Amino acid sequence: MTSLISLSKVTKSYKLGRDVEVSALRGIDLEIKQGEFVAIIGPSGSGKSTLMHIIGILDQPTKGLVKLEGSDVERLPEERLAELRN
Repeated sequence: MTSLISLSKVTKSYKLGRDVEVSALRGIDLEIKQGEFVAIIGPSGSGKSTLMHIIGILDQPTKGLVKLEGSDVERLPEERLAELRN
């Protein structure tokens, strides 16, 4: 089956002030293939929404690789990203 979404070593951090950094995601690896159903579950504050924002191309990871249909999201033109979001 074709991989629709793949994440490799994805990390997302947020800065709070100058000295504090909060890690929302750390080293996430995920592959979702065509036809699969996936549930993202976890306690409040575990990074579910952050992960969904990255998968939905609404946010970018601090580190790591996100691919949609085999294409690196960072290399896609803005027009294509807009199409994928819709």
